[in-house]
Amino acid sequence: MDVYESAARFGAYAPNSRIIRPFWLTATLVDSLARVIKTAQYDLCFLQRNLIATLNSFELLIDIPLVFDVDDSIFLTQRANSVDKIAKHASLVICGNKFLAEYFGQLSPVVVLPTAVDTDKFMPREGGLNFERKIIGWTGSSATIKYLYTIEPALSVLLKRFPDVIVKIISDRKPEFKELPVERVIFEAWNPETEVISLQDFTVGLMPLHDDLWARGKCSLKMLTYMAMRIPVVVSPVGMNVDVLKNGACGYLAYTVDDWVDAISSLLSSQSLSENMGAIGQMVIKSYYAKNIISPQLAEILRGVLKGIH
Repeated sequence: MDVYESAARFGAYAPNSRIIRPFWLTATLVDSLARVIKTAQYDLCFLQRNLIATLNSFELLIDIPLVFDVDDSIFLTQRANSVDKIAKHASLVICGNKFLAEYFGQLSPVVVLPTAVDTDKFMPREGGLNFERKIIGWTGSSATIKYLYTIEPALSVLLKRFPDVIVKIISDRKPEFKELPVERVIFEAWNPETEVISLQDFTVGLMPLHDDLWARGKCSLKMLTYMAMRIPVVVSPVGMNVDVLKNGACGYLAYTVDDWVDAISSLLSSQSLSENMGAIGQMVIKSYYAKNIISPQLAEILRGVLKGIH
């Protein structure tokens, strides 16, 4: 099966500058139409999100089997039912979790296929889990830092309880904590070249979320990445996080501030417990979420679409 990738030349999201936006939109519309016309040369189109942000442009002109891949609650931010229209036009919608499948199953045939982790890239730290310099770690885009702020009171308690512990944040923007001493927080700008080395420092990996419709559509990539690297996790009991933890005791679900404090304290206080949970997490990834597990499943799904099975 040969694959041709057609990325948006000018980006799918509008620039911040209102002056530039009309020029961007014109160029992007022309580019999107050209990309859609080119699909006629192929047997199947695999589409990830709208061609232009939350809008419809030319997706409904795709005249070959279309597979729509969804790993976020993008239906919540759609304009003029743009996402729904693409889903109805698609031969199949691949959903990253059951919550998304419940929504898109009303519009199109669906299958659930979880997010894959590249275990050849995201590998454990040499020498084992970092207990020489204990680090409570979080990584994510600045748009999701709001989730981290909800557990700042718990982090404050933990830094007082463990004088040698550091909080490390990897993101595109430095967080603005109100309760944490600046000397106990390390910020590293996310960089694809250094991402793995930066993550390998973590002793515990965090994934706090709000329990809302957007968060329920998340596919736990942050959590899965930690697990692939043998890092024990503490996560909010929201959406797919719960399903992942059912596969093995690789961490804790934290409902309240006290839960976050207790769970992280347990892991920081016991190297054997942390290493055991980390090992279980890596085993879960290799069994269910590794790229070499998910890729053949995806290939089989696409072959099924071509054969008209879905």
